[in-house]
Amino acid sequence: MLSEDPKRALVLSGGGGRGAYHVGVLRFLEEHEWFPDVVVGTSIGAVNGAAIASGHNAHSLWALWRRLRTKDVQKPNWNPFSAVSLLDTTPLRDTLLNDGWLDFDRINSPEEAAVHLRITATEITTGQLHIFSNSLKNKTDITIEHILSSCSIPLIYPHTNLGETLYWDGAVVANTPLSAAIAAGAEDIIVAVMTPLPGSGRSTPGPPSNLYEAASVTLEWALLASFQADMKMFDLINSLAAIRDEFNRLQADYPDIVNQYMQDMNNFVGANIKQDYKRLAVPLIAAPEDFIPVEQIVSYTEKWHKKLYQMGYDDMKRAWQNAGRVVE
Repeated sequence: MLSEDPKRALVLSGGGGRGAYHVGVLRFLEEHEWFPDVVVGTSIGAVNGAAIASGHNAHSLWALWRRLRTKDVQKPNWNPFSAVSLLDTTPLRDTLLNDGWLDFDRINSPEEAAVHLRITATEITTGQLHIFSNSLKNKTDITIEHILSSCSIPLIYPHTNLGETLYWDGAVVANTPLSAAIAAGAEDIIVAVMTPLPGSGRSTPGPPSNLYEAASVTLEWALLASFQADMKMFDLINSLAAIRDEFNRLQADYPDIVNQYMQDMNNFVGANIKQDYKRLAVPLIAAPEDFIPVEQIVSYTEKWHKKLYQMGYDDMKRAWQNAGRVVE
């Protein structure tokens, strides 16, 4: 059953075939009795988030990932001159519908959904980020099309139609949409991102040797840039909350410019900073220390699933320790 007072949010970034990383993060959190009330997912994060909303835990989700292969996700597009993508994701649709990954009846039931789910996708014609939810006031009945829309990596995978609207991967605009977690009311936010944070990487992606790798490297930097923008947004909102608290303490009227900044942020985040927003601790961020090979975005092998699963576990453990939390 959905929590009526969601406090914990897990934000799962995009990254394609690297998605087993999320499962390692989830395993560590479950071992430390940290269970999300809200899951925000982009791209492969939307797949894993929907699986969690369907009732999967780290153990059962890992069982699915261990069996997942490239052929279960994509196949070559044999009409490259008439198509808009290099690969066809028909196999992914079949896998998610038929191999036990998702239970849409449960996802869309307030009584049975395991978590509040937020899925992001980018509207192609406007560049606007859309957030689809199983629990907002303007609730969406989540379908396979919503999952696939969030996974539609430009150039690599085909766009997805939702009615008459065309969508690409949510990571085009926001790879780690913290605003969706904030608007849900979360106060304890954990982010799993599969690109090293600035200053932590000991390597850089090598020069691309083919079209697949060129598109992947482009996505890599887009993912990092959107994450940095999200963190700046988080800091700005906390600064506005501090200004709000000080004016409240002084019982003074807000200057017009402060009111305008707050209104702009209200529109962006979807929450009322004056009334609803609490100053939050900086999110815990699980991120790799080095770049993961770019080809892993479109490659699904047991060898790399195991590496990424362990990497996610270890990176979450390091972030947990660095935040001063006790490791059992």
